[in-house]
Amino acid sequence: MKKRILIIGPNQKHNILVAEAIEQPNQPIRKVANISFTDETIIVPSAYLESPWMHKHIISLQQKASKALFLVPIPSIKKTYPPNFACVLRVPVIGVALYETNENKLEERGTAEKILEEIGCTNQQFFLHLNQEEIETFVEEISGKED
Repeated sequence: MKKRILIIGPNQKHNILVAEAIEQPNQPIRKVANISFTDETIIVPSAYLESPWMHKHIISLQQKASKALFLVPIPSIKKTYPPNFACVLRVPVIGVALYETNENKLEERGTAEKILEEIGCTNQQFFLHLNQEEIETFVEEISGKED
């Protein structure tokens, strides 16, 4: 069974943006209400995070994953992840804070670090702006690392 990168995040647009950077598809990835399996990624819909009854399905997806990306939009309005949710997974976990604007304010970075630590993403943390070049550099970096 081929292992894929598990992408989890509260904003479906960000999930698809990162998945497209990993996949390099000919056509855009469609937004659907269920779990999407592509060649290289598994995209978890944001509705799965909002429902505590769906968390077990996210946890079970680690069997098919080589690593998990936890995406956190900054500024984040509400808490979407349960505390220490990333600690449940046995695959390597990468926390990614995605900034909407090009301004990377110090207090926003501190907030992002705090949110990622609450989730349980303490080993690897990345802070990216939503531009294609920065996301592609990030994808090259995580793809080059051996698990």
